[in-house]
Amino acid sequence: MLAQSSAIKLEHFAVLQSHYEFEQPKKELKNVQKVFDAYEIDIDFAHHDEDEDKTIHVFVKIGVNQAKKTLPGYKLLVEGVGIFSLKEEDLTEEKINNLKFYSTVSIIVGYLRNTLSGITASAPFGSYLLPAIDMQHLFAQKGQNEEAN
Repeated sequence: MLAQSSAIKLEHFAVLQSHYEFEQPKKELKNVQKVFDAYEIDIDFAHHDEDEDKTIHVFVKIGVNQAKKTLPGYKLLVEGVGIFSLKEEDLTEEKINNLKFYSTVSIIVGYLRNTLSGITASAPFGSYLLPAIDMQHLFAQKGQNEEAN
């Protein structure tokens, strides 16, 4: 099948910061993936529209195993920004909002997933692959947090 370009275009992506720590387990782990699956994952994001050049800046931060009481293995933090342009002609308001908010965050999470995998590629437990994220739940939580503030 031939792919069709989206109305949203990633103009630039940058990793703003990345942190990696390794905490040696007290005993040998038999199933590293089970530990990875138990890691707490915290994702936050923000959008900023630049009216003068009609770009959308999307900031995403992902913390893995960053809780006060961490599990053995990796403690990871990455933060990135994507700069997007959007061709709004012939699009409904709903489609524009979907592209502007959901799609942009999904794209940046994907890029940061690769960053996490890369910074752990030579680490003792091997590469960490961020699991699939329920984006609808993430946006619902973000909405609840903003309403509470």
